[in-house]
Amino acid sequence: MMTISKQRWSVIEETIKSGVTVRFDYQCNLVSVHKIHTDETHMAYIVAINEIPLFGFAKKGHKCYEPLAAVFLCKRLVNTTARVAREIAKERGGKAWLKRKENRHYSEKDVEVTDTFFPTAKTVVNHFRKIEGLTLRSPSELVTEVQGVSVRDEV
Repeated sequence: MMTISKQRWSVIEETIKSGVTVRFDYQCNLVSVHKIHTDETHMAYIVAINEIPLFGFAKKGHKCYEPLAAVFLCKRLVNTTARVAREIAKERGGKAWLKRKENRHYSEKDVEVTDTFFPTAKTVVNHFRKIEGLTLRSPSELVTEVQGVSVRDEV
């Protein structure tokens, strides 16, 4: 185990991009990042704690809930009324209608969503850099499957 220097993060990013599973230690837990197929032509990166994938939709009380998901998964704000607001704006005057004070609530982001997947290796690295107490494990063996989620490993 070793702490991660700034120069090492670029090496980690390239390793993750290549599809090799990268493992970290965090508070006596094994944290691993895997490259997976989300559909036939798209790839994404998923985080697993002790080889069990983290799911963003799992909230407290759900059987898949993992408290460390709050640390390792990204949160973003989403505008749930965006589609409706665009339709109304087309009928009533476009962007100017949305910018009026009484209509601003249509364009505000109001719901927090936790993402299960990271779209790029860079987003994984940028998020993991902010986590205090994260240490890199030496890449000994490669994992080819994480609890039923197939993972593509390349060397």
